[in-house]
Amino acid sequence: MSESASSPNPVVVIGAGIAGLSAAVSAAEQGAPVVLVDRAGPLEAGGNTRWTSAYFRLDDVYEPGESFVDEVVGFSGGRTPAWYFEELVERLPETMEWIQGHGARFRRLPTYFINSNRPRLQPHGGGEALLSALRPVAEKLGVEFRYHCTAQRLMTEDGRVTGVEVSGPEGEQVLRARAVIIASGGFEGDQAALGEALPGDVTNLIPIAPGVTFNKGEGIRMALEIGARRGGQWDSFHAEPVDPRAENPEALVMVFPYGILVNKHGERFIDEGRGTVDETYESTARAVWAQPGGVAYFITDRKFERVADRERGLLTGRKPVSADTIEELAAALELPADRLAETVGAYNKSVADGEFDWRRPDGKGTEGIEPPKSNWALTVDEAPLLAYPVACAIVFTFGGLETDAGARVVDEDGAAIPGLYAAGECTGIYHDKYPGGTSVLRGMVFGRVAGQAAATA
Repeated sequence: MSESASSPNPVVVIGAGIAGLSAAVSAAEQGAPVVLVDRAGPLEAGGNTRWTSAYFRLDDVYEPGESFVDEVVGFSGGRTPAWYFEELVERLPETMEWIQGHGARFRRLPTYFINSNRPRLQPHGGGEALLSALRPVAEKLGVEFRYHCTAQRLMTEDGRVTGVEVSGPEGEQVLRARAVIIASGGFEGDQAALGEALPGDVTNLIPIAPGVTFNKGEGIRMALEIGARRGGQWDSFHAEPVDPRAENPEALVMVFPYGILVNKHGERFIDEGRGTVDETYESTARAVWAQPGGVAYFITDRKFERVADRERGLLTGRKPVSADTIEELAAALELPADRLAETVGAYNKSVADGEFDWRRPDGKGTEGIEPPKSNWALTVDEAPLLAYPVACAIVFTFGGLETDAGARVVDEDGAAIPGLYAAGECTGIYHDKYPGGTSVLRGMVFGRVAGQAAATA
């Protein structure tokens, strides 16, 4: 196995998403030579960042909401460490100033969560715009990009990480390093690893975007091999409801409260209106995953037109299945017609009187039916009847490496492993439910922290 002829004593960064590029640029800005490796090619690299809208859970460019930390920790039932997001808030202003200094621009706008009144911050051009801002800076600073190059194993001497073994077009090599930064995402692209970790049929999970397939978890596994501590919830993941027919990435179906969801047996299985979309979309996606074949069908009718912003919650490139009768719709969806008719009929009879308001939880629910529907209950009886297939997409895994406030990977005793840093989705902090608008944000903040620290390691 040969040794690389790269610049002497570089910082080696694994992964070219927002965490990796933030790390590479910040390390290079400190004067360190940097080598960045990514298993994808130059036109495909960028991980999940390249494909995401990259919403930030911020009230303004430099300001999270007053309850930001409490909200995020609350999503996990208190298991996500508060210090992590307190550190993020502390470093937020300087990080946002830094990324804007490299050309990124942000705006506040409504999201695809159409019945939530909380706008979020978004970079002009989404996640790809952040990468496009940082790549030329990295190149100008002399960062060496090695594409089609997969990190395989960390090299250590006397307990310190001194390099990484990689495989690529030139075969297997060892890249010697003053420090290694792992920023290679979760293990959502490795179906075998998913099968071992997740409690369900992972073959029914749909990758949210092409970037998922490159995230196979080597970065996490190589750190665990040298004694790194696990963090986050290993048997869970960030889930979103999507149209399985669609070819476009992030083909979201975020309008499920405005009709009913039925499984392949033509039966309802969840309270579709139990909360706003941003509060319930992830648990809805997981409930769909638990159904036979991992698929369900969102069914509504002409009254769907009363939802003025419905198109904002439909990112699928496919049109709905349309029919004039329940029997015709059942045939088109290959569902049992009698059972679907019974389900729809029973639901329609249970719909209580009340004023419908698509913009907020309206209390217009059902009576005497299980599962109930708590809000936005309208009968499904006015042609044309409309349906969208819905499946569960996997965005990223929750399990990963544990780090400290300086983005240093820690061992089982909580001590920092010398020469090893990590940032982004390879670090495990989430439990139970993903607090939307935090993934790209934390990758950028702690990627920069890792790069600055590694440069002087």
